[in-house]
Amino acid sequence: MKLFKRITLIVSGIFIVLALVAFVLPIDETGIDARDLVTDEAGQFIQLQNINIYVEDKGTGESGTLILLHGLLGSTTTWRYNIDALVDTGYRVVAYDRPAFGLSDKLESYDYSMGNQVALTASLMDALEIETAIIIGHSAGGNVAMHFAIVHPERIERLVLLDAAVLAGGPPTFVGELVRLPSVWRWGRFALQQIFTRERLVSSLRGFYADDSFWTEDDTDAYWRAFQTVGWDVGLLGLTRDGGGNLLSHESIRSIALDTIIIWGDEDSVTPIAQGEQLASLLPNNQFIVLEGMGHQPFEEDPQRFNVALLEALSD
Repeated sequence: MKLFKRITLIVSGIFIVLALVAFVLPIDETGIDARDLVTDEAGQFIQLQNINIYVEDKGTGESGTLILLHGLLGSTTTWRYNIDALVDTGYRVVAYDRPAFGLSDKLESYDYSMGNQVALTASLMDALEIETAIIIGHSAGGNVAMHFAIVHPERIERLVLLDAAVLAGGPPTFVGELVRLPSVWRWGRFALQQIFTRERLVSSLRGFYADDSFWTEDDTDAYWRAFQTVGWDVGLLGLTRDGGGNLLSHESIRSIALDTIIIWGDEDSVTPIAQGEQLASLLPNNQFIVLEGMGHQPFEEDPQRFNVALLEALSD
């Protein structure tokens, strides 16, 4: 009994010390203004939900409107090899940096939950006067697209899922509750700022591809710009804090009757093709396209082959 009490006191003491130390940790609050990192003439900031959302809006819309939802660690940069090809075929293409990523504001007070991401997408469509569109979601963006399809099916003409992270949810609820603690929040920011370097970002990203030989310093620069913004770490922690409970039930997925295109790289190691096959078995009205020899982000790995596959599917 005495040993148990001693262990309890020691553990409690450690937690108290760590909690107190958190408030003297050196947190870097500096960064580059997102407006100074814009490289595309079509880039603009739209204020929605009291934050600035970075948006790229191109094309005439003669063939329809596409809204692109990027995945984890992504941004409008994710689509740098695809947007122009889609615009050239008459589409209006709207890509935006989902809150927590890219050049959009990253505030501790913002609600990064799935429900609010769905609401933000609808608000963006309203702001850009888009009544309906083809929604394209990659990885975690595919999860947003699926939730949007359940809440606003009337606003989707077709649903396109790219290596979508739909059958694996966000962090457990208890993790989010821990991150809400001020001391854990500060430790999280400190750890991210120490660990997350340009080299580690590149290492993580290159693991997304079956063949990363295409990667150049320009690709690194394109992704790294988002991690130079003020509060980039706040966005990632906010997403962890608010991201629980995102897993859709099989029943909910079966309820989506929209015409759906599923595109998957057969060498995806992040969301294995087995998940794509299961998703295809659940969605009642889908076309399943497998891109051989490609990983988690085929639109970057072999953009020409991907663009052709997507445009052919959209033309059916």
